[in-house]
Amino acid sequence: MRKLLTAVVVLGLLVVPLRAADAAEPGKLVFADDFDGPAIDRTKWAIHSNAEGDQCLGNKSNDQLEWHTWDALSVRDGKLTMTATKNNPAPGYEWSGALITTGQACGHEPSNSFLVQPGDYVETRLKLPSAQGFWPSTWTWNGNGSNEQDTYEFYSDNHNTLYLTNHQAPGGSCKYEAPTDLTGDWHTIAEKLGPDQTVWYVDGTEVCRQGAYGGTGDALILDLFVFGKIPPTVTSESMQIDYVHVYRP
Repeated sequence: MRKLLTAVVVLGLLVVPLRAADAAEPGKLVFADDFDGPAIDRTKWAIHSNAEGDQCLGNKSNDQLEWHTWDALSVRDGKLTMTATKNNPAPGYEWSGALITTGQACGHEPSNSFLVQPGDYVETRLKLPSAQGFWPSTWTWNGNGSNEQDTYEFYSDNHNTLYLTNHQAPGGSCKYEAPTDLTGDWHTIAEKLGPDQTVWYVDGTEVCRQGAYGGTGDALILDLFVFGKIPPTVTSESMQIDYVHVYRP
């Protein structure tokens, strides 16, 4: 699983403008959740992941303090809310938190499981948490991490930075420095998964290019982790997701 990157490529604010819709074309919508129902759709999502070493629901060895529960997920007014709460959900875990995955779910795969492919364009619209101590991300997982792609990682002690990473060799990463506080509004963060290059977009603008993606069998994961290296000073915090879409050429 992932660790905070110590070596990154810093991008300035001079970027190539490109609308998110253009980045996805040509292509068709092959996976979508707009969170329009009364609850999380369990035919699309599971909370178990084989990326999580403790019964597929926790991962303290990766500096995560949370245990993943369905109760950490709520849907209302077309938005998914992920909430981390200090409520002692399981032995050895003071925090509950959120992870949803489309596959690689330790035998708990949703009936409509989904795997990303090279060439896919993954887009999430979200509002990030502001309190210190939280670590949300959108990423892919193939069961052993060799193809992991991070559409974004965000550490909530720093409101202006996104970490964008291709973990697949030769891979590459960027640190995007936003001109304003990223927790103050809704943002769209997207990633084009190669196959020639991996390209990232923030609010429709290209912000990073790195190595190719050739993964297979990769589930799509969204999460709200509790970060053990910089623990929270609050007892509860939430983030919201408006939608997650995947387009395919």
